[in-house]
Amino acid sequence: MIAAVPFLAGWSPTTLVLRQDDGVLRVAAPNLHFLEGRTLRRLQDGAGLVFSLQLSLSGDQFRTVSRRQVERFVVSFDLWEEKFAVVRLGAVKDQTSHLSREAAERWMFAHTGLPLHGLAADSSHWVRAELRADDPRDAGGFLLDPTVTLTRLVEWFGRAQRGETERWNLEHGPFRPGDVQR
Repeated sequence: MIAAVPFLAGWSPTTLVLRQDDGVLRVAAPNLHFLEGRTLRRLQDGAGLVFSLQLSLSGDQFRTVSRRQVERFVVSFDLWEEKFAVVRLGAVKDQTSHLSREAAERWMFAHTGLPLHGLAADSSHWVRAELRADDPRDAGGFLLDPTVTLTRLVEWFGRAQRGETERWNLEHGPFRPGDVQR
C-alpha cells in the first residue's frame, strides 16, 4: 500500500518511490514540485532558501521512530540562466549548479538516505519524508550553522513556525526492506 499525506490542505496525492542503494534506503518524490509558486517567487527575488529534509523510519506506523536522518540544503536561483544551484550543508558538504527545477528537487532527495543494516528483510516498516522551506534570516543563522546537532534539527521540525514556512509531508508503507528494489 502506498500512502501520501500532503501537509497542506488541497494538494493532490503525491507518492514516495523507494530504492535501495548499497544498504541505504533512498526515496524520491517525483510528483512533488516544491520549487514553484511562492517558493519560486522568493528565489527569483534573490532569497537563498534553506530546505530541511527529514527521513524517518518506523516499524509501528510512527508510534515510535527507529531511524532518522536530516539533511539541510541551501537553494538559490540564477535569474540570467534561469537555473538552480543547491548546496548541502553539514558534515558532508556537496553542491551542484545549473539545474532545472525538477533536477534540483530530485538532487536533494537523492542526497538523503536511511541505513537499512540490521533490519529484518521481511519486517514491515513505514518511511516518512518531511520537507520544510525556511528563510535563513528567520532562524538567526541557526539553519546555516554546520555544527547543528541532529537533536536540534529534530526540535526545529517539531517547532511551529511563522505562516511563511512551507512544509510537505509524505509517507510510504508498509514495505519490507527485502522488497525494495536495488
